[in-house]
Amino acid sequence: MARPNYYYPGEYESVVSELKTEFQRSILVPRTTKTNLEHFRSRFGFELPDDIKDYINLYWHSYIKGAYDCYKQDDDGGYYKFDEGLILFPVLKHNRKTDDDVLFQKNGVYDLTKQLYKNCKKEHYCCDDITDKVKEYICIGWTGYAAHAVLYKIATGEIYLESWREDRLADDKQIAVSLSELINNIYFKQTKSVIR
Repeated sequence: MARPNYYYPGEYESVVSELKTEFQRSILVPRTTKTNLEHFRSRFGFELPDDIKDYINLYWHSYIKGAYDCYKQDDDGGYYKFDEGLILFPVLKHNRKTDDDVLFQKNGVYDLTKQLYKNCKKEHYCCDDITDKVKEYICIGWTGYAAHAVLYKIATGEIYLESWREDRLADDKQIAVSLSELINNIYFKQTKSVIR
């Protein structure tokens, strides 16, 4: 909370008070309990991969966000330098919620993946086999400005950006080989206030 460039205003309004106190000392707060992730498997038909389970069960944390150096596929199939920030889903306990409710919180992994599947069935993608391909991914975040989904490929653990090309769901080039590589390479820009 002492890092104004790190979190969104109002982000902690409904967070349990014990966590607010801990967040003043650290960005990551170790968890002493685990979230039951069985509901994810029941809804989507597969278990969350171990690294995403760890992301949820090891720490309470706000959105992990920052700048990330990668390339994005354009409409013609080429790539350009992508300079938007990435935002990964939060794991926060809110007032009057249980540890298991973390799975269902707004912009959590369940919510983001459900939205990805819903968008796939609607107008966003028009290639017939995209509906089957969406089941290969979990949505773990988004980009700050254009709101491309950040996708975790279940079979490999690689991280991709969503493609808005009609013939594909994800870019054909990953932005990280693993969730840990992605997190370890996010960096935080120092911004200065300008008084006019």
